[in-house]
Amino acid sequence: MKLHFSVMAITSLTLIGGLNSTLHAQALDQRDLAPANPSLIDPSVQGQGRLVFASKIQDTGEILDTDDSKVSFLFRNTGLGPLTITQVKVTCGCTVPELDKKTYMPGEQGTLYVTFDPKGKRGALARNITIFTDSELTPSEGIIVRSLVKPVIITEPMVLPFDAIHKGETSTKDIQVFGRTDDFKVTRATIDNTSTFDIEVLDGGIVEKDGENLRMSIIRVTIKADAKPDNHRGEITVRTNDERKTIFSLATVARVLGDLQINPVRITMGRMVVGDEFEREFHVVSNSGKAFEIENASANTVALDATYTFVPVDPATRTDWLVTMKGTVTNAAPRFNTQLHLVTNVDGEAQLTVQMYGQLQRE
Repeated sequence: MKLHFSVMAITSLTLIGGLNSTLHAQALDQRDLAPANPSLIDPSVQGQGRLVFASKIQDTGEILDTDDSKVSFLFRNTGLGPLTITQVKVTCGCTVPELDKKTYMPGEQGTLYVTFDPKGKRGALARNITIFTDSELTPSEGIIVRSLVKPVIITEPMVLPFDAIHKGETSTKDIQVFGRTDDFKVTRATIDNTSTFDIEVLDGGIVEKDGENLRMSIIRVTIKADAKPDNHRGEITVRTNDERKTIFSLATVARVLGDLQINPVRITMGRMVVGDEFEREFHVVSNSGKAFEIENASANTVALDATYTFVPVDPATRTDWLVTMKGTVTNAAPRFNTQLHLVTNVDGEAQLTVQMYGQLQRE
């Protein structure tokens, strides 16, 4: 009987010693994840759990931007007490973590599943995930999901910018659309601003793109000769015969110059928070030196509470007007992009728009 107790005592010490050496491991492989004997450890020891991952980096490999990809991170609590995962924090909404549960007993293993959504992404990417615990030994651990995302359809550019042209002139530019199927084509492209732009679709044949042979369609956009002087934007709707991405949107921007010139052509709000006060100014000038009037200025936005004033710099000539917008940021708009509208008495330029950009954050 005494011999039996001695053997049990020696065995217990050996197991505990082995467990303590495991506590210092920084990573585990699949063979290390067999649970330790929980009867040898007091589960009431608080803060003495230890989070150890089998691997801190998982690679989805090469994926298309239309397909979600799921990876898993195997981990184990190698500490002396229970371990609770209190938070899993991601740096991008494209990664969604999942856990079967939050608390793991000493020696218990678990799996953190991560789903990566590659939509709108391209190229080699790395997404960081931070796991927070109640452990004094491993209060936080970081893991990484890597991917090489290949768009099922490549579009260059996504926003087509035109150089400024004068009233009566015309200009044409192309958008290239590359597909991965042998019979790929853009079946149709339409634009919402038909008074300013014409649009057509052409077959570009098979071309080499980034080391691959892809089939290309060309979307040709033309500014009409009778386009009115102003800052113009067109939203393009593209339809294809690839079932994985049958419809998507692009945009084009153009500036047609008339007699009136806006300086600067855009208003930058910068990075502001709700409650911030602001004041911005710009000039509207007659290139021909003819007198003109600004009759109204307004912007349709709930993000700003603003007043708009406009006065001639020289009341005698009235060829240069100073427009001032002044007010307070009232609502958040992280991607603030709106237009300030001007009404003038100039023939053909009665309506002018000034684009406003910024990042309006909450307090």
